Amino acid sequence: MPTSVTSTFPDAGPPRITLALQAIAAHLFRISSTSRTKAINAGQVADFIDWQQRVFGHQPTIFSRREKLWEALAQRIDPNRPLVALEFGVAWGYATDWWLRRLSGRDVVWHGFDRFTGLPRAWREHDEGAFDAGGKPPAITDERVRWHIGDVENTLVTVDLAAARDAQWLILFDLDIYEPTAFAWEMLKPHLRPGDLMYFDEAMDVDERRVLNEMILPSIGCEAVGATALGLGLAVSRPAS
Repeated sequence: MPTSVTSTFPDAGPPRITLALQAIAAHLFRISSTSRTKAINAGQVADFIDWQQRVFGHQPTIFSRREKLWEALAQRIDPNRPLVALEFGVAWGYATDWWLRRLSGRDVVWHGFDRFTGLPRAWREHDEGAFDAGGKPPAITDERVRWHIGDVENTLVTVDLAAARDAQWLILFDLDIYEPTAFAWEMLKPHLRPGDLMYFDEAMDVDERRVLNEMILPSIGCEAVGATALGLGLAVSRPAS
């Protein structure tokens, strides 16, 4: 029968109660992939909240749903200026429809960019081709909408961004993955002005956060309008230098 050994050296490990709880969690995660996934997602949300505190020096308002965050962004739209919206990642058109209804009667030009054939590569738990809309944009007949079908690297270059610079801009990033998001940002960056608004649907995830950390936040001044557990709303306060 093993005997207990008492050491004269201090143990720098966690307290016994912590180790016991960790062991219980480890057994649970071993037998349940659902529990593992939920724990991983919860950890990513916690990291996202901590990141906001570090980056902005305070905790932005947390909204329970993205529609409430969108409404906070909409409150910052200048009613005396035309609005140009650039939506990157349309899928089946839910966000497009929400915003066009919210902006009913407003002078808006809405540019929707999407392949409409799904993700170009795997992302998180989604396989390549996820969010496939059959290659067709949503059946939204609003005359203010301009669809741009294909990879954003090929379609954004056809839009005269400089000509739209008298308007306030609303930019919705929901391409999910790094490469097209980074490309879109590089195209937009020289044209952004104070008061322009940006929404990142997956700022919690590593791909959009990488664009924020490496490209956006170091190059322009931003105010955090608010966040959800996944997304982030920003208002431009200083243009790119």
